[in-house]
Amino acid sequence: MEITQNKIEEMAPNAAAAKNGRDLLQKNKFSNLKISVEKDLIWGECAGSGKNPYRCSADYMDPHHPVFRCSCPSRQFPCKHALGLLYAYEAGGNTFETDEIPEDIVSKRDKIEKKQEKKTQVKESIKEKANKPKKVNKATFAKKVEAQLTGIAMAEKILDDIVLTGLAALDARMQQTITTQIKELGNYYINGIQTAFSNLILELKEVRHDEYTLVIDQLNFISALLKKSTTYLNLRKEDPEAVPDLDSAIEEQIGYTWTLLELMQYGRYEEDAEVVQLSFSSSDNLARREYVDEGIWFNLKTGKLYKTKNYRPYRATKYIKEDNSCFDVLQVKEFYIYPGDRNPRVRWEVEGNKERQLELKDIETLHSFASNNFMELVKEVKNTIKNPLMDKNPVVLLALTKSYLQGDHLVVEDEQGNKLTMQDIYSEVVAPTSNLKSIIPADVRGYALTAMVYNDVQTGLFTVQPLSLITPQKIVRLLY
Repeated sequence: MEITQNKIEEMAPNAAAAKNGRDLLQKNKFSNLKISVEKDLIWGECAGSGKNPYRCSADYMDPHHPVFRCSCPSRQFPCKHALGLLYAYEAGGNTFETDEIPEDIVSKRDKIEKKQEKKTQVKESIKEKANKPKKVNKATFAKKVEAQLTGIAMAEKILDDIVLTGLAALDARMQQTITTQIKELGNYYINGIQTAFSNLILELKEVRHDEYTLVIDQLNFISALLKKSTTYLNLRKEDPEAVPDLDSAIEEQIGYTWTLLELMQYGRYEEDAEVVQLSFSSSDNLARREYVDEGIWFNLKTGKLYKTKNYRPYRATKYIKEDNSCFDVLQVKEFYIYPGDRNPRVRWEVEGNKERQLELKDIETLHSFASNNFMELVKEVKNTIKNPLMDKNPVVLLALTKSYLQGDHLVVEDEQGNKLTMQDIYSEVVAPTSNLKSIIPADVRGYALTAMVYNDVQTGLFTVQPLSLITPQKIVRLLY
C-alpha cells in the first residue's frame, strides 16, 4: 500500500475533507486499528458525535484503486473518517495490529470481484458490438430530427426577440420571460442549444456599467450555432446512415450525448494510451455558479493535445470529487476521444490504469512534437478559429529558440525568427506570464512551451498565454 500525504490529498474529495481527516487524528479519535496479514487492508474505529464509533476501512485489494468504507452517513467518498484512518497509517503504521479480515469485508470483496468480472464481460461485449455496422432506425431518427428542427425554429424566434428588444431593454422581468421560453427548448432534444441560451441569461445578469462584450460574444455564438445546426440536421435527415461530423463538436453543441460504444464505432478510441498532464487549473465560474477543473494532456504516442474538464456546481461540491494535478505518466487502458477540433475532450475510466514516473525519453518525445514554425502554426490556428463554433483559445506546443523582453512584453522566437508575444488571456490569481519571465533564459534552444492562443480580432494582435515550460529535463507548471 502506497499511503503518503500526497496520495491522501489526491484521493480526498476536497481540501476541507482532508483537513477534517487530519483533525480527527490529532484529536486521537481512532481506536482498534488493524491491518490484514497481506497488508492490503486497514480498518479501525473513529469516535463520532454518537455513543457508537464509526467503523471505517481502506481496502487496497486493487492497489491502484482503493475502496473506502465507513458506517457514517456522509455522502463523500472517501469520508473524513476514512481519510483520518489513512493519515493514522501514514503517521505510524506500526500502531496497526495484524488481524484476520472481518467477514463483512470478505463478503464485500467477493461482490466486487463478481461485479468486476461482469464489467469485463460487458466491455468485451461492447468491443464486439463496435466491430459490427451501426444500425439506424430511420423512422425514429427522422422523427427526432424533425423535433430538433422545430425546437431550433423556436430558438431562432427567441433570439430574434432578444435582438429586436435590445440588450439594454432586457430588464429582470423580460429576462424571466425569456428564461421560461428557454425551458421549453428542453422538450426538443436540443439541450446544448438550451444551455447556450441559459449561459446568455447568466452573462446578462453579470453585466456591469453597460459592458455587453461577453453577452454579444454569446449572441454571436448562438446565432452561428442555430444556422450550423439547421444545415447540419437537414443533411443528416437526408442520409441517416451517414457518419456524423467527427471533426467538430456540433453534435454535442446541439445536445447529443455520446456513448462509449459510439466512440469506439467511430474510431474515437485508443487502447493502452500514455498521457502526460502539461497543465492543470481550477477556476470559479461565478456566472454559472460552478467550479471547473481543466487539464491539458499530451498523448505520448500520437503527439496530440487533449483537454479534460470536470464541472462541479456549487450545490454539489460535497459530492463531486475535485480533479487533481498529475505529475506522472498516466497509462490509460481505455482512452475515449470525443469529436472536436484541435484539443478534443477526452475521458477514461479509472479501472486498470497505472502510473509511472516521467522519464527523460518522455520529455524528448514532447520536444519532438513541438511546432518549430510559428508562422505556419498561426496561419493554421487562425483558419480554425474563423469558425465561430470552434474553441477560440486552442492550446499549442511551441519549440523555442530565443526569448527576450520587448518593452514590458515577453517575446519568444522560433528557429526562423518568427515571433510570438506572451500575454495573460484571463485575469487569474496566478499570472503565468510573470512566472515565466522570472525563470526563462535568453537562450531557450531545447525548450518547449505549452501555450493557450488568443487572437484579438479588433487589434489583430495574436498572443499566447504560457501554461507550462518544458525544459530538457522537466515540466515546469506556470498556471495552477
